[in-house]
Amino acid sequence: MDKRNKTALAYLLIGVAAAGRALLAVPEAAAIQEVSLTVLALVGYLLLAGEAKLPIVFGAAGLVLELILSGAQSGGAWVWLEPALRAVDLWLFWGAALVLLRLCGKATSKMPLVAAVPLAVYTVAHFLPSAATVAAVAFVAFSVVMLWFAASMIRAYNDARVKK
Repeated sequence: MDKRNKTALAYLLIGVAAAGRALLAVPEAAAIQEVSLTVLALVGYLLLAGEAKLPIVFGAAGLVLELILSGAQSGGAWVWLEPALRAVDLWLFWGAALVLLRLCGKATSKMPLVAAVPLAVYTVAHFLPSAATVAAVAFVAFSVVMLWFAASMIRAYNDARVKK
């Protein structure tokens, strides 16, 4: 790969980070892994800064939330705050994916909308202790759909690499 091809490198970093996040499949038990994958994606977003600023905002906000979640307390208000922060973090990831798909020319795909459905189910079910199984299944479904996003970023990497 041409080391001066920042666009290709950005898509590669974002694709690897997205695949890593999708393969975690358990949001609560992977705080430090999420932080490192978000940093990797944020580097990719920064490389694309000339083309889109919104993923940088989403990535930085997600990184802050993940740092808060990795040092999470327990009990008290945290019982409701932690699921809310976790849901916001995932929606930020989804938002960045939506912007990046538009950036690499895949804006006509319905997959981001498909991914939003299990994410919405997860967001609601995650607040209900009796719906823990539904939340877990919805999160896994969201992760599987986001593997498609990772593959799209790898394809965008290849397209940018070949184009140069």
